[in-house]
Amino acid sequence: MKLRWLVSNLLRAATGWAQAPQTAPKPLADSAEVHTNLGLALGEAHTDLGIALRQKGDVDGAIAEFRTAVRLQPDDAEAHTNLGVALGEKGEVDSAIAEFLTAIRLKPDDAKAHTNLGLALSQKGDLDEAIAEYRTAIPLKPDYAEAHTGLGIALREKGDVAGAIAEFRTAVRLQPDDAEAHTGLGVALGKKGDMDGEIAAYRTAIRLQPDYAEAHYNLGVALRQKGDLDGAIVEYHTAIRLKPDYAGAHTNLGVALDKKGDLDGAIAEYRTAIRLKPDAVEAHNNLGVALRQKGDLDGAISELRTAIHLKPDDAEAHNNLGVALRQKGDGAGAIAELRTAIRLKPDLAEAHNNLGYALFKKGDLDGTIAEYRTAIRLKADDAEAHNNLGVALGEKGDGDGAIAEYRTAILLKPDYAEAHYNLGVALRQKGDLDGAIAAYRTAIRLQPDLADAHKNLGIALCEKGDVDGAIAEHRTAIRLKPGDAKAHAALSLPLEAKGDLPAAMAEAREAYLLDPNNTVIKKQYESLLRKVNSQ
Repeated sequence: MKLRWLVSNLLRAATGWAQAPQTAPKPLADSAEVHTNLGLALGEAHTDLGIALRQKGDVDGAIAEFRTAVRLQPDDAEAHTNLGVALGEKGEVDSAIAEFLTAIRLKPDDAKAHTNLGLALSQKGDLDEAIAEYRTAIPLKPDYAEAHTGLGIALREKGDVAGAIAEFRTAVRLQPDDAEAHTGLGVALGKKGDMDGEIAAYRTAIRLQPDYAEAHYNLGVALRQKGDLDGAIVEYHTAIRLKPDYAGAHTNLGVALDKKGDLDGAIAEYRTAIRLKPDAVEAHNNLGVALRQKGDLDGAISELRTAIHLKPDDAEAHNNLGVALRQKGDGAGAIAELRTAIRLKPDLAEAHNNLGYALFKKGDLDGTIAEYRTAIRLKADDAEAHNNLGVALGEKGDGDGAIAEYRTAILLKPDYAEAHYNLGVALRQKGDLDGAIAAYRTAIRLQPDLADAHKNLGIALCEKGDVDGAIAEHRTAIRLKPGDAKAHAALSLPLEAKGDLPAAMAEAREAYLLDPNNTVIKKQYESLLRKVNSQ
């Protein structure tokens, strides 16, 4: 949320000065008094014009008028405050701070000047000094809701969530119809983990101010975290309708659409966010991930490199770039990026998991296992890391360890088809055909198009003597993955056992044609060829 700048003077009615009734003439003032009164009147006129221009959105014009007012009334604290407000809105925070300090020097008990100085210091990142200014403003004017709101924001940014919530609640009590204070309370409640309270606060803010784009945006974020993607998408769309150039809303709408499976819609939103804000690191990162999912690895790598250029210490971007480079075939580059991600954020479990996979592809089993174990230590409920560790342990010859990891993965994620399949492979290697067959059947039920599960189920059934069942599974595997030489070779075995040598020979030949360098397939083909020729 963004705290409002506070203008000291209120714009007077635009009906002109009220005319005094006719009275007896007064003695003329001396020239100095006339000059002073004229300066005051002119200063106030420039102030009024500056406020009007600021309300119209003409910040430059407002600054020019406020500067004239300050020149005419150099000792007027409110004139300096008004100039500081306009400069702050222009982004000239240092100049704004200078004006607020002048206002405070001229009028030390001016709560608004202290509050505005606190806001400017917050924008500079000097939270301790900002908090000091807000704490100075509040005793001067205890019922000043804006000062409590500003203090709440600063405390929240400092990590004092409980203190922030207390200040926001005070602001809401003092000014119940302040949508911004309710929004600030919602953000703080969200940081505390009170998601229901957070959502309620945002809904109150929206009821009070239906065109408050930031409140709709924050509500969208909370609803997405709550799992209500449809509700989140509605709120993001509303925020964008109210504020079409709201880059953050476009980015988060992209995230929600991605989670809904609308990858093209997500990509379009990320591109819009980047067009509106070319230095939006999160949008570049998310676009890179989405393009990788679409198979556009070059585009993904380009976007992720841009994100890293904008924010070199972004561990997630380095992690995502590592994944894209690995898929592109650049194993060394992938490992380098993943190690950078871990150096920047040692507790990033995902980076350890991905580094483990990259090392596995390189053949470094010990390094692989170490990374997977670290990933699990950091995130014990990561089913994918347990599954991957099982694969590595299996390759290392630790069948029992592999089975234990697959079972843990399945316990954490019962619908994890790949883990059920891998468990089947490990059980068959241990000689437990019944257990393997059950695991393969579960994998197929969860993912009917998992060709390898059909193939391996066919092998297990053949070993159990169920030739017809084996043939059926192998044919399904080949239908799903016609170019799988091993599936054709596997099908030839039950066909041969059934006595159908021509069909077995045809499958063995197809396997050999698909993979002529595979010595096992070549031997099987030559053996069948000799049998056929001997008849």
